[in-house]
Amino acid sequence: MSKERVLLFPLLLIVILYVYITLNGQSPFGGASSLFGFYFLFPVLGFLAFQKTGPPVVCSDFVFLLLFLIPATMLSFEGGTGLPYGGSGFGSVLRIVIMLGAVYTYRYVRNISDIGFFPVFKTKYFAYAAVSWLLFVGLVMLLGFVGKFMKLTGPEALSGEFISKLIAELIRIFIGTALFEELFFRGLMQNMLTKKIGFHKNWPVFWKWGFAVFVVLSVLVGYGLNPKIFWFPVLIHVILFGTAWFLEKKQNHPQGTFTSMAIVSMFFGLVHYHAGSLPYVGLACVAGWAYGYTYLKTKNVFYAALVHTLVNASDMIFGLEIVK
Repeated sequence: MSKERVLLFPLLLIVILYVYITLNGQSPFGGASSLFGFYFLFPVLGFLAFQKTGPPVVCSDFVFLLLFLIPATMLSFEGGTGLPYGGSGFGSVLRIVIMLGAVYTYRYVRNISDIGFFPVFKTKYFAYAAVSWLLFVGLVMLLGFVGKFMKLTGPEALSGEFISKLIAELIRIFIGTALFEELFFRGLMQNMLTKKIGFHKNWPVFWKWGFAVFVVLSVLVGYGLNPKIFWFPVLIHVILFGTAWFLEKKQNHPQGTFTSMAIVSMFFGLVHYHAGSLPYVGLACVAGWAYGYTYLKTKNVFYAALVHTLVNASDMIFGLEIVK
């Protein structure tokens, strides 16, 4: 395929987004949002300009990944891009466009074939997702009640209205949050980091650097949010990296599999700093491990997103509330 034809699909996605914004009565060319097209096309152009012939994954792959995330985190269009059209929103056309653009770029331009961004229906995959979710909820309840940062408010009475509200919430979380985050954190970041560590065949070096960097970040986040329990994310960090070390030693999976899971899980949890709750940050790190494990067993982003959706809806399902 010629380089010009490679650009047709991302250009089509840009047109779809701009048409949607225009139909909402807004201009897509105002302010910082006018830079969207540049950020969106830059990774595609970068991969076309620098064809990879060496290692399966290089540092620029992670740089381009961040460039894909910039429009989603730093740019916004006046009037918004929420779905459904004119509704309160269960998703975003902007995020859907970015997801499809990233999958296309990494799968068909960069040739990373195992991202897993496609629906596959297998009973055992649903079982992995269900077990990951229930184990996480059980651990959260144990840590939460022992640490006294969680209370049980009780679920709503089972009724047609509750079920309808729950289904709507699950759809909103899956499309609006979970699928997007799992594509970037697991399908791309964890996937590529595992390949990079495996290529170098020296997982202890990556483990040690990851341990050192994230223990510092955990302490800083802990003191920044709640100095009285600053140790909580540090404890989670030690548990995750300790588990990764033990599992790497067993050598039941390719080198770097669990080191990358620990690194990405901690990164995923710590970026939830904006929630303003230290227990929430720590539990998000643990949740990241559950999502990463589900992706490892299924090699499919949709099942990791399913666990993510169930975790985010657990407060509604079980009546749990985290106390800041």
